[in-house]
This record gives sequence, structure tokens and C-alpha cells, in this order.
Amino acid sequence: MSYLLLPESWLERPVRTLLIGVGGTGSHLFGGLLALDHALRALDHPGGLHVTVYDPDRVSAHNIGRQAYWPQDVGQNKAETLVQRANLIMGLDWRAVPQRFPAQADELSAYDLIVTAVDQAQVRAQIGQAVSPFAYPGRPPILWLDTGNSATQAQVIFGHWRHPDRAAWIPNVFQLYPELATLDDRAQREPSCSAAEALTRQWLPINRLVADVAQSLLWMLFREGQVETHGALIDVRTLSVQPLRIDPQVWAGFGWRGWP
Repeated sequence: MSYLLLPESWLERPVRTLLIGVGGTGSHLFGGLLALDHALRALDHPGGLHVTVYDPDRVSAHNIGRQAYWPQDVGQNKAETLVQRANLIMGLDWRAVPQRFPAQADELSAYDLIVTAVDQAQVRAQIGQAVSPFAYPGRPPILWLDTGNSATQAQVIFGHWRHPDRAAWIPNVFQLYPELATLDDRAQREPSCSAAEALTRQWLPINRLVADVAQSLLWMLFREGQVETHGALIDVRTLSVQPLRIDPQVWAGFGWRGWP
């Protein structure tokens, strides 16, 4: 059986974490990263997580309730709001960047862990297209944890963005869903006029459930040093969470048959 392994460097220093998007799922996942950081420090990890958050959007009234914001946050940038709150309360030095993430290889390679929680397929496709897995021999792996959802269904996929060893490669979301490169983001980006309208597009629990599954994967990886499932397919309507096994036969069902 194959496993997704915890990189050794993650136990030696703060884990440089990039979180792209703190909207529906990302704002809840930010809280999950905050809890994970606190837990790691309690277990004597040398520095926990150091998180950089990118999001250009501002909190609007219809975000309240579905996303992890409060009425007094309306009008403020989402990334700055969450990071400033966490730094003030928890004494951290996390970083907020109130702009769109430039999906470039040199920027991505500065991190140990890439977490995407965006509704723009093109952003995720650009990150996938920037993969240069074997260009840095001897460099530690970079892992990519992606979350995506529709109204009632979602997927969480944890794979590699960089790894020096082909045999150890676990496919990422773009390798399993290459059609991300051809999806039209315009419908997803239409703003909701009210909280009621937003809730007609997505069921209320789905974002928190997706964030919890993503946090669980990270926790298992740190706690056990490895995971034998690298994601999950979620359906909130049927209350089902189907693990995504690390298995070439499973990946072949998505069309991924490994590197040529």
C-alpha cells in the first residue's frame, strides 16, 4: 500500500503554508489551520504553521452566517480581517495579502504547503499547470491541498505540487480533474444580492464540512506521519464522505495513469 508521507522538513521548522481564498470554505479552513497550529505547538512542534493568506475580496453583508465573519467585518478585506484577528489574539505573525494570488512557479515554490479554497477553476488550473515536479532534485516535497464544492457535493484532494521522486508522487487535483482548465468561471463569480440568494446556491453546512475534512487530513498527516487516503468525495444531501484511496486503479478512473 502507498502512502502520502509527511515531509521531514515539516518537523524541523515552521511549515510555510499558503492559503488562497478565505470565502465560504477558506474562512472556515483558516480557523482549522489556526487550531492545528495551536495543537502542533502544544505538542512541541518547532514553530507550528506560518500562514500567508491571499484574497482580494471584501466582506459583504450576505457573507455573514455562511462564512466565518461578523457584522462588524463588513467592508473589510477578508484576508486582512482574519489574519489581523488571529495575530492579535494568538500572538502570531501570519501574513495577509489583499490581492489575487499570482499563480507563478517561483511564488508557489516558496511554500511547503499550498491550500486552495477558491471558486475559480482557472486559478486552480494555473497552479496545476505551474507544476515542475522534478526540476528541483534534492529539494523537499511541496504538498497541495485543494477544496472545491457545488451546492451539495464537494471534493477534497491532497497531493503533490513538487516531489523529487516519481515513484512517490501522489496526483493533485489538477491531475485528477484536468477539465478545470476549460471551465467558465463567470457564473461562479456572479455576486449574490442577499444571504438568502447565496443559500439557494450552496447548502449551509457544506463549506464547514469541507473545511473539517481538509483539517482532518492535515491532522492525520502530522499525527501519524502518513495518510493512506488523500482526499474525500462529499455529499451533504446524503451525509456521505467517501475516502479517496491512494491507489493507481482509483486514479485511472479519473484518467490519471502516472507520469509518462
